[in-house]
Amino acid sequence: MTFDIRMPAFTDLVDKAAAFEEIASGLGFTEGPIWHPHENWLIFSDIQESRQYKWSDAGGQSIFRTPSNQSNGNCFDADGRVITCEHASSQVVRHEHDGKHIVPIATHYGDKQLNSPNDVICDGQGRIWFTDPTFGRIRENLGILREAEQSLQGVFRLDPDGTLHLVAGDFQQPNGLCFDADETRLFVNDSWGGHIRVFDIDPGGSLRNGRVWADVTGPGEGVPDGMKCTRDGQILCNGPGGVHLFDRNADCLGVILTPQKSTNFCFGGAGLQTLFVTASTSVYRIKTRMTGLPMTK
Repeated sequence: MTFDIRMPAFTDLVDKAAAFEEIASGLGFTEGPIWHPHENWLIFSDIQESRQYKWSDAGGQSIFRTPSNQSNGNCFDADGRVITCEHASSQVVRHEHDGKHIVPIATHYGDKQLNSPNDVICDGQGRIWFTDPTFGRIRENLGILREAEQSLQGVFRLDPDGTLHLVAGDFQQPNGLCFDADETRLFVNDSWGGHIRVFDIDPGGSLRNGRVWADVTGPGEGVPDGMKCTRDGQILCNGPGGVHLFDRNADCLGVILTPQKSTNFCFGGAGLQTLFVTASTSVYRIKTRMTGLPMTK
């Protein structure tokens, strides 16, 4: 069984005949996939083995960076450079020259080291937004066991001038985040809260009117983790059993059930209609009828 169909509209977005194809296997703990829409390659992290991989249909799988300080989430910045969250170093870094040179861009808030930056996105103004839970400090296979210096698990905005702002600090463990298509709202899920919250974004980058948008529930392994918005406004979020698909009204249409516990995903391939899913020791892809938003210009 590949799907848990909860509402008829699910099959308008995912063909019931679609199936997963495994494109990478034998890994430790996969995370953070991003797709380059013009050069047609995928980058993903293996947190446990402290490596980042590059994959394409033409070139197969190769090492992008090792060691990677147990990297997790990735995104592209406004100039198309890869931005990475590192668990072991508790910092966000920028890759220069195809990963050959690494520049830390966020390491501390105030005088205290960040927890373990987890997931990251970039908006149209070049501002970088990331979540900072403590997973890389409390799970030995995902980081280095150590006490947190921060007193909260927050969501941060890094401006192009290098200024770091705390935009939300009342999460248990913030994880995946995404904008809606016009970047007027920010969605952030809470792994320990079991739900997705949404905030309105002021022009200056402050958040307001935060509220719970949807609960992520169902049988199977998994918690709210990676999250993306489609061109038409659907929200997809990892959760129990696989990838949960919500319509614009926060109704869960169904779940794309994954062969292993899923952690994250991105849209890629022709027309950005293929879902690339990181799931424990493997990476899979499945075709959909949805269109993702490009991750870089």
